[in-house]
This record gives sequence, C-alpha cells and structure tokens, in this order.
Amino acid sequence: MPDPRGEEAMEPRHIEIAQDLMEEIDQGRYAPGDSLPTEDQLIQTYRTSRNTVRRALQELSNRGRINTKQGSGSTVRQYRPTVHLASPLQGQSDDERYDNYLERMRREQGVAPREELMVGREAATGTLAHLLDLDPSEARGFVVIRRCDRFVGPRLWERQESYYPDYIAEGTDLDRPANIPEGTKKLLADLGYPQTGSWDVVGAKMPSLKESSRFALGPGVPLLVHERVAYSNTTPIRFTRTYLPADRHQLLYAEGAIAPELLQMATDVNVYDR
Repeated sequence: MPDPRGEEAMEPRHIEIAQDLMEEIDQGRYAPGDSLPTEDQLIQTYRTSRNTVRRALQELSNRGRINTKQGSGSTVRQYRPTVHLASPLQGQSDDERYDNYLERMRREQGVAPREELMVGREAATGTLAHLLDLDPSEARGFVVIRRCDRFVGPRLWERQESYYPDYIAEGTDLDRPANIPEGTKKLLADLGYPQTGSWDVVGAKMPSLKESSRFALGPGVPLLVHERVAYSNTTPIRFTRTYLPADRHQLLYAEGAIAPELLQMATDVNVYDR
C-alpha cells in the first residue's frame, strides 16, 4: 500500500546523499584521511544540483565526519583520541595514573601538556550543595574549588574542576594554587578523611558556543562530562567534574588485577576505527 504521507515520507535529497556517504565511510570504502569524490563527481553520480551536494557535505561536516576546505575538497576526519584511565587500579595511586597519562600524551600527541591551576572559593548551591551535603545558609556551606586546565600546544585539551567542603579544605594545601606532590587522596586521608568509596557518571553533551570556542571544537563534536563523588564512609569529601572533548579522549575503566600488557592493549583501542 502506498505511504499516505506521499513524498513527505521521503528524506530530503541532501540527507539521502549524506547517509550514503556515511555508510561508505563506516564500511571502510573511505578511510580516515581519504578524500571524498569531488563536487562535480557527486553531481554526476547522484544527478543532482551543486547546491544539494554542498548541503550533503555540510551535513557530514556538521556531524563531525569530514573536514571540508575551500578549494581542497573534503576528507574523512581522522580521530586519534588519547585514552584516559578513569578507574583506580590495585596498587596504583591517582598521581601515578596521571603520570602514565602524561606519558601517553607525549607519545601520542608528540608534545607534553602544560597545566594552569586556579584555586577559589564559593558558596555551595543547587546540585553541588546536594552532592556534598552542604547548606549554603550555614558557615559550612562553602567549597574550595581547584580548577586545572590542561593544554596541548595552544589548545585546551581538558578541564577538571574539583570541589572540596570548605570545612575540610580551608587552610590546607587544597586551598593553595600549587600542585600537591603526595596527591589529594593521601592529603585527605592525612586530614582524617580517608576515601572509602566513590561513584562515577559519564555523559556526553553538545557544547555551548562558549565551550566550543574554549576547547576549539570542530563541528559535530560533543563534550564528554565525567563526574565523580568520593566519600569517607558516608561523608562526601570531593566532587570532581572533568570536561573532555570527545574527539580527543576515550575513557578506560579496568577492574581487578590486570596485567600491564593487557592494560596496554586496551589503551591501543580506538573506538573510531570501526
């Protein structure tokens, strides 16, 4: 039976062309870095107008699948994300994990990241107050914020913001704009708040215009947002939010005793090579 919606049920021509090209990219006909057919070739193949072809290519660009440069044609976008080990491993501290991350960055990106650290204080409100069990109307309702921006070359690579209850952090090394050599987990334990557990939530969102500019994001690239609350028994002691451009990062979770060579195998996985 014919579709009662008639032609309204059909996709616009430029979407059909974009979907055809995406399928060919996904099937490997066009590998990362390969050139797509020229506009003239696509016009001839699909027997359509130049404007329709350009709209199809713009659709692919908006979805982060291709790079288009005036006068140079379109190429399949190449993603080489750095694996970020997001879970703790037995016998390894947070700082050792970060040292390994830095080494991977040097190896994979060819340059060591640099950091900019900012420390501040603000009243805990809304979700933050709820997660850290703080009352903004009370003297104990403030947090110390440690924001770390990590750059690779001129580009902001990731931003991590950690919030500590003021009654724990005030006057300690957490309250000073300097690195903590022993790591924040050990420092919290020394202050009487050993970390006994945590939970993580990871999601993806499309960036705001400000975030797109801040991270120099290309079209169609979402931000991964990794949030964690750490506890000392039932007391929340830290809330951390990390922003990671999805074209530059993958999150790796490992559990139990796992050999270093097996972990290395996981860090070599690229979800974009499919």
